[in-house]
Amino acid sequence: MKTSNLLVIFLLSIIVVVLSMSCNEIEFYEGDDLTLRFEVDTLMFDTVFTEVGTITRSVKVYNDLEDKVKINSINIASPNSYFRINVQGFNTLPIEDIVIQPQDSIYLFVEATIDPDAPVSLSPFIIEDQLLIETQSVQTIQLEAFGQNANYIPSKESAGDFTFISCNMQDWVWDDPKPYVIYGSLFIDSCSLVLPAGCQVYVHGGIADNEIGVYNDGLIIIGNSADLQSNGTLDLPVRIQTDRLEESFQDDHGQWGGILITSDSDNRLNYTDIFHSIVGVRVDSSANATINNCEIAFTSANAILGVHSTISGSNNLLHSTLSHSINLVHGGNYNFDHCTIYNESSQTHAVNISNYKCLDQFCTQALKNTFDGIFRNCIFSGFNSDEVWIDDIDFEDNSDMNYFFDHCILRIDELLDPGLQPNFFENVSMSLNSDLDDSLYLAVDSLDFHLDTLSIAIDIGLDIPSLPLDKDGNLRESGLTDIGCFEFVD
Repeated sequence: MKTSNLLVIFLLSIIVVVLSMSCNEIEFYEGDDLTLRFEVDTLMFDTVFTEVGTITRSVKVYNDLEDKVKINSINIASPNSYFRINVQGFNTLPIEDIVIQPQDSIYLFVEATIDPDAPVSLSPFIIEDQLLIETQSVQTIQLEAFGQNANYIPSKESAGDFTFISCNMQDWVWDDPKPYVIYGSLFIDSCSLVLPAGCQVYVHGGIADNEIGVYNDGLIIIGNSADLQSNGTLDLPVRIQTDRLEESFQDDHGQWGGILITSDSDNRLNYTDIFHSIVGVRVDSSANATINNCEIAFTSANAILGVHSTISGSNNLLHSTLSHSINLVHGGNYNFDHCTIYNESSQTHAVNISNYKCLDQFCTQALKNTFDGIFRNCIFSGFNSDEVWIDDIDFEDNSDMNYFFDHCILRIDELLDPGLQPNFFENVSMSLNSDLDDSLYLAVDSLDFHLDTLSIAIDIGLDIPSLPLDKDGNLRESGLTDIGCFEFVD
């Protein structure tokens, strides 16, 4: 055989072998059950930034299969993210067609650039995003960084945790000029939490899932050996709100749990604004709370919830709630003066009063307690025909339901029906039963609850010597005081 023919045969043999090897290559795994394994499910950038800087973290992505896996796409959820990624030298999003060999892994490199001294609207306290890793399905890795120099309470690792804090019956004073960011939920015991004038508190919400159970994160719980003293002033109010400061969140409801005051504690809130919680302030059995000159708004439940407790309040503005603005249940002792309550919900009431608590779903068993409440110079307003509702478990015996409305703006209709409170107005003095056509506020659409020039609340209030100033610090006119938390000023 000629040498040239042998060479041709040799080359053809090599081609056949190569083609055979190619046909036997391991194919990409395409099963619907494909799941990649990640080194962590949350990539946290927990460095305390003191200047503008870029921090890089990495996370390994594992292919535990015997087949090759192709990642179709790696991306970041937010289009304008604080985070950037680099995978095998590629950094233009989306990063596509990344292959992981069998029983192998790759690194994802993530960068975050933070300016801790920028306004919180540009550099929020807690910055969150997601890595989206798409194969046959989309898996995610949470990205989390801390944007501001702030006091993170109890720590930056406390998301979803329930932290018990004690200070041996001493004061815990939050007087650092930097804001305080609550990350997780706090149970404060044997401690007096003091919030000085001007204190700014931001609460990170979300869903917590731990050994306690599943609940809304961002709770501030005052134990029965603790108390809360929030000492805001007219010029320097205390503010407690969500840490989400984007414009789209500023009128959002229920972003964190709320303030829960348990039994036997004595608490005072003055000039304290509470926004975006589920419940603004809940005061439980045998606890006491004095709430003056406060604004509580954008709650998904009640602004003030009293459960067989003692609450006194004056010059408060309560609005933009998705349930009863004031909800007083299972009896108790209550006194509210010069409060403006605006009910946003068409399904609830500005104030709800009851003297019992159900012990089962259908209330076949209930506990009853005496209700004692006095409301003076208060406005109860909203869209409903009844903005005051009284739920007496035994309407034929009113001995456990003692209420009195003095110089108030009310809205009453169906409450007067037989079997409810047909004698309601026997417990009312010098008050107006308003309707939707009556003028009250300057501009409800822009949440300005100062009195309109034609407001029916002007000059018809009761002089209360202990409250000479309105919520804005204006002097009330003796003999011609106005109803509500704001005195009309020309």
